[in-house]
Amino acid sequence: MCGIAGLVTFGGRSIPIDALSAMNAAMVHRGPDDSGVFSDGVVAIGMRRLSIIGVANGRQPIYNETGAVLVVFNGEIYNYRELKGGLERRGHQFATASDAEVLVHLYEERGPAAVEVLRGMFAFALYDRDRRRLLLGRDRVGKKPLYYANHDGLLVFASEIKAIHASGLVPKALETTALDSYLAHGFVVGERTLFEKVRKLLPGCLLDVKDSRLEVRRYWSLPVPTRSAPRLSEAVDRVRTLLDDAVRIRLMSEVPLGAFLSGGIDSSAVVGIMRRHLPSRIDTFVVGFENPKFDELAPARAVARYFGTRHYELIVSTCNPELLQTINRYHDEPAGDPAVIPTYCLARFARERITVALTGEGGDELFGGYRRYAAYRRLLTFERFIPGFGQMARLLHGLERYASAIGPRRLWRAIWIASLAGPDRPRAWLSVFTDTELTRLRADDAYDTSGRAERTAEFRRLQDEVREADWIGQSMYIDAKSQLAEQLLMKIDKMTMAASLEARCPFLDQELVDYVGGLHTDTKLSGGHSKILLREALRGMVPDEVLNRPKHGFEVPIRGWLLGELSSAVGDLLLAARTPLDGYVAKVSVRRLWQILKERDDQELAKQIWILLNLAIWHDQHWAAATPAPGPFA
Repeated sequence: MCGIAGLVTFGGRSIPIDALSAMNAAMVHRGPDDSGVFSDGVVAIGMRRLSIIGVANGRQPIYNETGAVLVVFNGEIYNYRELKGGLERRGHQFATASDAEVLVHLYEERGPAAVEVLRGMFAFALYDRDRRRLLLGRDRVGKKPLYYANHDGLLVFASEIKAIHASGLVPKALETTALDSYLAHGFVVGERTLFEKVRKLLPGCLLDVKDSRLEVRRYWSLPVPTRSAPRLSEAVDRVRTLLDDAVRIRLMSEVPLGAFLSGGIDSSAVVGIMRRHLPSRIDTFVVGFENPKFDELAPARAVARYFGTRHYELIVSTCNPELLQTINRYHDEPAGDPAVIPTYCLARFARERITVALTGEGGDELFGGYRRYAAYRRLLTFERFIPGFGQMARLLHGLERYASAIGPRRLWRAIWIASLAGPDRPRAWLSVFTDTELTRLRADDAYDTSGRAERTAEFRRLQDEVREADWIGQSMYIDAKSQLAEQLLMKIDKMTMAASLEARCPFLDQELVDYVGGLHTDTKLSGGHSKILLREALRGMVPDEVLNRPKHGFEVPIRGWLLGELSSAVGDLLLAARTPLDGYVAKVSVRRLWQILKERDDQELAKQIWILLNLAIWHDQHWAAATPAPGPFA
């Protein structure tokens, strides 16, 4: 596990090697064990290393036999032993025990297609010195991040945005069209970031740099959920085999390894399969809260006892402004998901004992675990059997601005979703602010509607990729390509890497995703029940009480934090006479939200304030000194 960075010069501009050193230094948390650099005057690449595989001799960059091809690599290749064996039989000579070395030899045989046989999580930069060709690659579902900026005759890339800016070569400017996406969802969908010059390399893509030309191309696409399994029993057997293999191959490590355990189906399955393959001690870790309404320690404790793990519990009792500032620095963009707090705290807690943690990320997206999928099915049933249901929803939605102040926001959000045409619903399910709320929030002269148009177009583009699926299948596909890739996996990567801890996600193994991702939703959902296929596949592997427990989404006590430890930050950054968001959001709307939140225990309202507060903190970190006067972000 590492952080990678680099520079490519176009048009004869010299490589500022000091900039690469600064970029490496900005990512020391991603790789505290070692560092390495390479430069030939045209390309300079560097890395920070967290040693997991090939600890003794896996220093990067790693070269082929002649030194003509080299790579810096972030992640793990779980099938590297099989790949290495085949390469050695074909005459390739290896100099290290590192999994990353297979990539340079695969490139010798297959060129850019080498990435297609890698099974794992990764972001890499591979340089072919003879051809003056640089390849940047990112894994299929986006477990590892990679960002780049093409500016002023240089390509600058890194695992984190802060490293790109540490180079001093890419100016900071706000990407105003991306702000609409962040405010609506708590993350930015698509290749844009909140920094104008910086782009993401999207999951499953390569960036090919040669002769001053940049070409992005996709090498893998998420399966479309249209294929029906011949028999449920056949699908159950296949899932058991694939999931067992996905966990097994993620147990390779030369450093201490454990698991995050919530007591839910996904993490319990991971720990249960770990127990089958690890007869020795397994360390498990869970995070909880003092507020019993949000506490999940008891289910995790029961699962740990069932599997005989050495179990550690962490209670997060507070969230103060200093912690939020730290979180946002590590996160690069505003931390829109409140679960960043327990994730960061648990990662630091677990790092005291382990270096690698397996997690249950991806199970909900792959097997249909979110409650909204069952709600979507009910909505479709209402539309089929209740005449005029959609028209009634649209009439009620027209009352939203008057009624939402006295009724639960979740109800009005459901009415809004029901009032929309089918193609607009997938993005609506992921929205924290409705379109009406967002318009009211940004009701000022600075509101640029191009942001909403671009966000909507991005979701429509995703929907075009999956039109042959049913509505729920489309929603699951879009969730995986947007929220999972852009928010949930970035949260787990950046918060664990902040603690120099590697996280592995068996549910996102490519073999499992290729099979389950393509199954029709009827194979995964039945009536109002979620994860039917997964529950049946896990019978006898995890306790029945885990499989039979209703879905309980992971919630964070953010309302208590906002009204308590964070209230001063809310006052200073959102409600004061002059705030970082002046000229962009309407303060009267923010004050109205805050007043309602103080009067009503509404978790969804709390999420809205959370998104605004983190945007303000993030802005202060990047622009406060340069923008002393109120006004749109400059």
